[in-house]
Amino acid sequence: MLYTKIPMQAYENFHKIFSGSNQNTFEICSECGGACEHNKIGTLLPGEEEYMAEKMGINVSEFKIRYLDAVEMDDGTLIYVLKLGKLCPFLCEENEECKCRDFKPIFCKIYPLVLTLEDNKINFTMDNWCKLSRKKACRLYFETAIPLLSSLEIPIEWLRHVTSYDNLCFDYDQLKEYRRGKNKYATFLLEELLSLQKAEIETISLCADFSQDLGQKVEEPVF
Repeated sequence: MLYTKIPMQAYENFHKIFSGSNQNTFEICSECGGACEHNKIGTLLPGEEEYMAEKMGINVSEFKIRYLDAVEMDDGTLIYVLKLGKLCPFLCEENEECKCRDFKPIFCKIYPLVLTLEDNKINFTMDNWCKLSRKKACRLYFETAIPLLSSLEIPIEWLRHVTSYDNLCFDYDQLKEYRRGKNKYATFLLEELLSLQKAEIETISLCADFSQDLGQKVEEPVF
């Protein structure tokens, strides 16, 4: 199935308005060491590979070989993801900083804000696994991305595919070994990925109701 690509100008506008970090978030992420980069699969929105390739000044084919893999869904749909079986290809191992922070994948940029589906409607939820979600100022900051995300008009059926694997917990050592012998740009069947989950899956708690007063529930920990 092919989806309408989100226009590159829409991506450009998003990144100009929402930086994905501020003084509060930067300090917490620095101390955390980017644990989400070790445990999440970075999924690109429709057409985002073209936008990122243009920002890097390379063609899409080269961008895929350097940075991407694909997940083939049961109906043959391909979803582009950051290269599997290793750390994020944009994460600098020396200082743990993102090398594409000004145009990084939007799903990475808005985390711990995540998208879920309920009755064919997109909901915006907060992943309480991330330390950023535990600080009220950070939660409120990421909430500002919601109207921007809504304006992107993300295809419902595309997101339905993504949510089929996005909350799984993979054994990355096993995934790295499984990847040996595959091409630099590899296509994984969804069924293959489902077989590479950790034996014990940590439950991720989501707080979905943004109408409630977060100040009554969110701790203000000292980082």
